[in-house]
Amino acid sequence: MKSKFLAFIALVAATLSLSSCLSSDETVVEYTNDTAITSFSLGKLGRYTKTTAGKDTLIADKVNGANYKFYIDQVNHQIYNVDSLPTKTRTAAVLATISSKNSSPIFIMHKNCPEKIDSAKYYSSTDSIDFSQPRMVRVYNNSLNAYVTYTVKVNVHQQEGNEFNWQAKAQLNEQLAALSDLKVLALGNHIYVFGKTLGGMKIYKSAASDGNNWAEVTANQTFAAADYQNAVQMGSQLYILSDGKVYASADAAAWSLVGEDSQLKQLVGASSKYLYAFTATGIAVSKDNGATWTAQKMDADLSLLPTQNLSMNVSTIASVKNVENVLLLGTRDASYGDTIATLWNHVADYSANAPESAWNYIEYDSLQSGKMPMMDQVLVCGADSGFVALGSNGKWYKSKTNGLTWGVDSLVTMPAGFSAATQRFGFCRDKDNFYWVVRNGSVWKGRFNKDAWIKDQTIFE
Repeated sequence: MKSKFLAFIALVAATLSLSSCLSSDETVVEYTNDTAITSFSLGKLGRYTKTTAGKDTLIADKVNGANYKFYIDQVNHQIYNVDSLPTKTRTAAVLATISSKNSSPIFIMHKNCPEKIDSAKYYSSTDSIDFSQPRMVRVYNNSLNAYVTYTVKVNVHQQEGNEFNWQAKAQLNEQLAALSDLKVLALGNHIYVFGKTLGGMKIYKSAASDGNNWAEVTANQTFAAADYQNAVQMGSQLYILSDGKVYASADAAAWSLVGEDSQLKQLVGASSKYLYAFTATGIAVSKDNGATWTAQKMDADLSLLPTQNLSMNVSTIASVKNVENVLLLGTRDASYGDTIATLWNHVADYSANAPESAWNYIEYDSLQSGKMPMMDQVLVCGADSGFVALGSNGKWYKSKTNGLTWGVDSLVTMPAGFSAATQRFGFCRDKDNFYWVVRNGSVWKGRFNKDAWIKDQTIFE
């Protein structure tokens, strides 16, 4: 094998040396000594799947490798995909497209003898390569007197993206269990619980990386027990409304007065930039972090606003910049006889001189499907593809239509401790895409596996 490879090198060298045999009136070709791999991509790959009998079977061309960009680290000579291939993708025989600077020769080193050149194989785009383990790829310069060796690693997910896993954190915590009602908010690296007790409002916090240990937060302001429902998070601040005064805090301990308006009745939520509150006549917005408030238009009667179990969240509009969909979800008093939850939506446009949008009441006809049922409690959170909601019935709902229609997500099963309890609960999502649930002194955090995967949309080649 070694003699054959050396013969190949000699042939290439002889070809390159022809430039020295040219006559004086012919063009002289000079070959650069620079060398590098400039691009790398995979072809279509097979993927294993389970048959109805429970056996693995390979489906050819199931994964399009062209959709997974590869990063080429020219400093450390590494090539890898940031966005991993799906689970059970077969990488043992893959076609790769590899380009080099100045079309320099490329060799695939033997997987068991990566340092021996006489075991190498000349790269061809029509020959499959085993990438089930990291492989060495060597590219020579055109003078064949220098080379660079790259390590190619094809990353494959080891988890199914659509699996949702719960982690049990604090269980039967006495402080949290003593709250007759509560609201859970995520801010930075902490989770906060604002709760109602006979002795007044309580605040507890835990590191988002923890969830087992909860410490009481002593605020520098005195809040009424019912003020727990007026706590919201926006940006890097927590906000709370108390007796017409709006306070802001970065840690739930040091609160500062940022605005005052006697018309404000309840702080109901926030978009990424605006605060929203109920007044005696409808909904008001603050575009300056709670300092001033302006009434907003409503397309339906004030009596159709929810009054209980209020939660608000936003989803972005992928095709439009500086715009968010704001969803308000809640219930009305039982005397109205509602059979479905009450929903309103609104478009928050942050563009300069954008026209003010009205709040829209989501009204359904009697035969329409996908309605959110009336429950003792239902709370909404944002999701990557719309909204999710958790009901006191233990069901997880999702909406990809900005809250217009809902369906039960069968991929999410609530922990037994949640479903067995009847107490009020809190629900939020943190910056790492974990959903947090607090009920009857017990805490759970969970997310889809795919929400933990980091995707780098800027790939350098």
